[in-house]
Amino acid sequence: MTDINRVKDNNAPACPTSGENYHRRLKQRLFVGLLIAYLIPITLLTIYFNYKFDANVRESSKLQLAAAVDSQRNTIDLFMQKRIVNLFNLFHLKAFSLEPDQATMDSYLANLIRADNAFVDVGLIDPDGIQTGYAGPYPHLRGKDYSHENWYQDLANQSKSYIITDLYLGLRRQPHFTIGVKQIVDGRFYVVRSSVYPDKLGDLLIFSRHGKQASGYLVNREGIYQAASPGFGDLLTPAFYRPGLEKETDVADIRFQEKPVLAAHTWLREVPWCLVMLQPADLVYKEMYGLRNAMIVGSAFLVLVIMGIVWIIIRKVFHWTESLEQDRAELKSQLYHAHKLVSVGQLAGGVAHEINNPLAIIESESGLIRDMLNPSLALEASPEAIVRELDEIDKAVHRAKGVTQKILSFVRKTDPELVPCDVNKLFDDVVSGVKEQEFKVSNISLIKDYALDLPELMIDPGLLRQVLLNLINNASDAVAENGAITLRTRADGDFIKITVADTGEGMSPEKTEKIFMPFFTTKEVGKGTGLGLPISLNIVEGFGGRIEVRSTPGAGSEFTVVLPVSGKSESAIIYTER
Repeated sequence: MTDINRVKDNNAPACPTSGENYHRRLKQRLFVGLLIAYLIPITLLTIYFNYKFDANVRESSKLQLAAAVDSQRNTIDLFMQKRIVNLFNLFHLKAFSLEPDQATMDSYLANLIRADNAFVDVGLIDPDGIQTGYAGPYPHLRGKDYSHENWYQDLANQSKSYIITDLYLGLRRQPHFTIGVKQIVDGRFYVVRSSVYPDKLGDLLIFSRHGKQASGYLVNREGIYQAASPGFGDLLTPAFYRPGLEKETDVADIRFQEKPVLAAHTWLREVPWCLVMLQPADLVYKEMYGLRNAMIVGSAFLVLVIMGIVWIIIRKVFHWTESLEQDRAELKSQLYHAHKLVSVGQLAGGVAHEINNPLAIIESESGLIRDMLNPSLALEASPEAIVRELDEIDKAVHRAKGVTQKILSFVRKTDPELVPCDVNKLFDDVVSGVKEQEFKVSNISLIKDYALDLPELMIDPGLLRQVLLNLINNASDAVAENGAITLRTRADGDFIKITVADTGEGMSPEKTEKIFMPFFTTKEVGKGTGLGLPISLNIVEGFGGRIEVRSTPGAGSEFTVVLPVSGKSESAIIYTER
């Protein structure tokens, strides 16, 4: 058994005005669809690459700042090392004495200041922790006992020969730090110490790299300012950002004075201080923002180019398809109307007796009236008698007129009119009269299997009547004597199924595949036109329906028209000719 389900796109236009609207909507939808198809990947790629670019630039900027801070740390460590070397060099001066007079101490200080004016004073401490020699602004420090100072005890107990203290005020009430170096002379422990102001360190906390300026500060382990460039805070006060001890070097995004900044820190090697350098984020990422904006502009330009290309291609394609659709609609119109004319020829034989009967009556009545007016026949010729005969003529004329009007309406082009329609009654109308008489003469059984609970169908009854008549005529031609034709209706959800089944010889799968092709027919030469089923399919599809075919060679065929109860779908476009 072959099962063919012929379904057509209900959006296919057939009339020019509706077709233009349909193509315009389809063009817009296709344009939007193609744009989405192109834009989504481009947008996703742009977002992805922008994200990766942003991450890479941020990471690169952090690495650059970390490298700059590491370089600046080396500079500060070198500054400390030079101050330490300057103090050690005092032990190696030819004029060095373990019991120096004031002039000798003054010469030591002058020697230090020549090396770096950051030195404030200098003192020599003997093995008992007593400062036996001093040169500087506070002469009363000569003779001071440092043996109980923490830094002195740490220096005495550690393996390193030098120490750098944290910043403190001391007796002078001015922030400074002390550098002390120890030396073993004749088996005894001596220390040379010097006070250093942190001003020089402040100068090292501002630098510019690749046109990007950074500034910062130094803090001890407790987060107290040891040195700072202007704008951060007072020395010996807690810093606003205190790096952790977990990482020797790190870069973090923080906020300073309500603005986002990059903060890089690293711990010095010569003293337990942390160098923190800050750079404004907008300065760090300025290049990134410029490149990102260029990427966005480039992507937008690419999108506009794609939109233009897509629109041009769609316009050309749709111009070509609209031309083809217009040609197709015109050919379909000609085919449809030709089939109507052929159908009229086929119906002519069936309705001939319907016209001949009233003509015979008219001929008989007109002859009778002539006889009534012939005095030699002596028939009643009263006006009343003549009027009665004329009334019979009028009846015959009206009957003939009705037949001709039906034929004219069948071939006249009109727009479909959707009205509620009882499918069962329409089936009865199609087969009543001439068709039923033909079936009786041919000894063909007509079986009506109607569903009684069918909803009314919104459709043009004239068009559906033509479809059913085509199917019934085909079934009648296929059924031999003593065969049967079954008319069946069923409700199936939102659809109504109308079936015409016969017990004819059926069709092979090859023929079944071709029956909806124009001018293909399985009937004898001269009997069929091959237009009935294509036109019927066009009508059914125009109303949003389909025709299902089941055929088994030797067992018969079954044609089922499936139509939506609500009539044609919203997008269906029907071109009809009557």
